[in-house]
Amino acid sequence: MPKQLARGPSTNTGDLAKPSGFALPPKLLEKAVVRLCMVAMISAVFCVAYFVADGFLQPEAAYMQQHPVTRLMALSIVLLSFAFAGVQAAGWFSKQTILYLGSGFQVLIGFAISLAECSLVSSSAVPVVGISGTTLWLVVCGMLIPNTPALNLVTGILTGLMWPAGYYASILVFGHDFIGWNRFAMWMIPMVLSVVLTNYLNRRMYTMQIQSQKAEDLGSYALDRVIAQGGMGEVWLANHKMLARPAAVKLIRPELLSGQTMRNEAVIRKRFEREARATAALRNPHTVALYDFGVTSDNMFYYVMELLEGIDLQTLVDRHGPMHPGRVRNILIQICESLEEAHRLGMVHRDIKPRNIFLSKLGWQHDFAKVLDFGLVKTKLGQDESMMTMDGSATGTPAYMAPEVALGGAKVDGRTDIYSLGCVAYFMLTGGLVFPEATPTAMALAHVQKSPVPMNERTELPVPAGLERVILQCLDKDPEKRPKSAQDLARKLERLDDVPTFCRDMAAQWWETNIPNPSVPDTLEGAGDDPRVPQGTEETASRLEIMRA
Repeated sequence: MPKQLARGPSTNTGDLAKPSGFALPPKLLEKAVVRLCMVAMISAVFCVAYFVADGFLQPEAAYMQQHPVTRLMALSIVLLSFAFAGVQAAGWFSKQTILYLGSGFQVLIGFAISLAECSLVSSSAVPVVGISGTTLWLVVCGMLIPNTPALNLVTGILTGLMWPAGYYASILVFGHDFIGWNRFAMWMIPMVLSVVLTNYLNRRMYTMQIQSQKAEDLGSYALDRVIAQGGMGEVWLANHKMLARPAAVKLIRPELLSGQTMRNEAVIRKRFEREARATAALRNPHTVALYDFGVTSDNMFYYVMELLEGIDLQTLVDRHGPMHPGRVRNILIQICESLEEAHRLGMVHRDIKPRNIFLSKLGWQHDFAKVLDFGLVKTKLGQDESMMTMDGSATGTPAYMAPEVALGGAKVDGRTDIYSLGCVAYFMLTGGLVFPEATPTAMALAHVQKSPVPMNERTELPVPAGLERVILQCLDKDPEKRPKSAQDLARKLERLDDVPTFCRDMAAQWWETNIPNPSVPDTLEGAGDDPRVPQGTEETASRLEIMRA
């Protein structure tokens, strides 16, 4: 299958080709950063060459080059150019920040050019012939560096204003007389026209590039609309052109990348690639199936999954309340099947939570559970890769985090997922979190220090004693006291004789009553903040310093 995507028309706010304000879409942003670095290096070389040539070919201007301010301006241009290129190469800032720094660089270089140029503008008797170097600088930056029309206009205006600022500074430094408003206007008119013209051309080119990006036909899948968003990426509804088969395509969210330093961006991309490879290695029917994996033409990782139509556990419990104990047992056993395969392959999911468990209607089967999102998976092979973290970040969801993860313990294995699964079971049976604390930090500490409240005290629906005992065993602080494997947990659940039956007919009746025609939502249902969960706990809690991946 070709590893490229097509972006179909979309009105969704998540459309990759609809930037707003000063933010560029990823493809243009990448090009802008490269062009900025190129312009910076050319500026440094040109400044040195011009300074030498001017002093050699125009001896009458040599005395001005000996002035400390003139030399300072020339040195500033060279140093600023190399400093900007160095910052870009170091990857300390996000690409969008580099673009903003580039606008400041353009303005500062404009001032340096203006001051150096105005050091020779000393007489009103000399007519203005030609145009200012600042005007040429405006045209070069405006035409070579991709930018949004708004940022292009703001930067152009500020750069143009550097000439009067430089001229005023030259009067103070060199003691020149004012050249008169007519001469001053003749210097400024070309700059004003260049700002208007470059912004007009930039707007036309920008519009064409955006339209081209939207309409570009890149391969077998056409993206339709965003159907879900998470901590690492966004999921799009897509259609295969030849097979007439809908699919779900997961991409790294552009705003997530543009808001990160380039070092962190590399970590995010690596995690995304690892998630695809981990998911592709799994074959259990209760793990979401992966069809394809690759990179788009604008260097965004994606993978194509089976499209699931149904409801995730978070949304189900939020809408319909605590679940039937027999139904909970059936779902837990299916999840155990998925986790057992992953654990035998040396993988630990590390982010089991209701949002990552999806119930669907598969053929004549109802309540068919699928485990999603292996983005935080840890493997026994390639430990250095699996332990990657962004600067100041941590992994997991505090509401479902095992104590050993909250404490930053090095030993994380399948029993970590079993603890999280116990938290999910607690949520399904009671409709609430195991530890409903006010903050992510307090919630993580509660998993380390507190004991769960008995489930029958948290819900009016009776919870069978045997089922509660197994779930509380999963929630033991000591991994050694939990079920030794997902298979062991499934067998314990199967042996329970006090759990009322929730048969296939009952599942079919529930779906017929509540979700008769499961389909992909038109909006991002369930993608917002959970009213039962404190802000920041549903997604990966990057601010928790007590946790380490």
